[in-house]
Amino acid sequence: MKLGTVLVFLKYPRPGRVKTRLAAVVGGERAAELYRGWIGLVLRRLQPLRPRVDVVGCHDGGPAELFGEWRHLADDWRAQADGDLGTRLEAAFADAFSDGRPVVAVGTDCLEADADLVAEAFAALRSQDAVFGPAADGGYYLVGAARRLPGFFDGVRWSSADTLRDHLERCRRGGWSAALLPPRHDIDTWDDWQAYLQRQRGGDDGERGD
Repeated sequence: MKLGTVLVFLKYPRPGRVKTRLAAVVGGERAAELYRGWIGLVLRRLQPLRPRVDVVGCHDGGPAELFGEWRHLADDWRAQADGDLGTRLEAAFADAFSDGRPVVAVGTDCLEADADLVAEAFAALRSQDAVFGPAADGGYYLVGAARRLPGFFDGVRWSSADTLRDHLERCRRGGWSAALLPPRHDIDTWDDWQAYLQRQRGGDDGERGD
């Protein structure tokens, strides 16, 4: 039996609709090109988990057919719900919890979240109600729950320096235990991208920048 489900939240890489802060420096076409590469990179890094978890692409920005080049890298593809991030996460988790197994979600902004980190998240959920991967900007690159937690995504200020703090407070008020993974970095701006490349120290991820 598989450990659970990992949801990968991604958008179709349409110029002007993705990575807008990065695009302010490199332009919409280049930002979309970079983001297209990141989608593949994140999904490829999760492949070692597929014998043990189901990988689901939660897509936005167009129908599933637009994501055909990555279709083989996930077990299923589901459209994101309308609404803010909390609403979309709540809907995706509710759907994935239908089989009663733990659920973990990651985005495509953090290129440092690999199969080992996600496996660590599932391991944490054997004894904890929730798990978070802290991001350097105050948000998180991963969130997971061992079971359905009513109102788990309520009262969180999304895309802010308070996101993780708010969600940990929500866990405290709900009486839910929470584990924290090692911190990692999201990529939202040109400086974030350059810092990521510097951390790679010239390693070949297939996604080198200009």
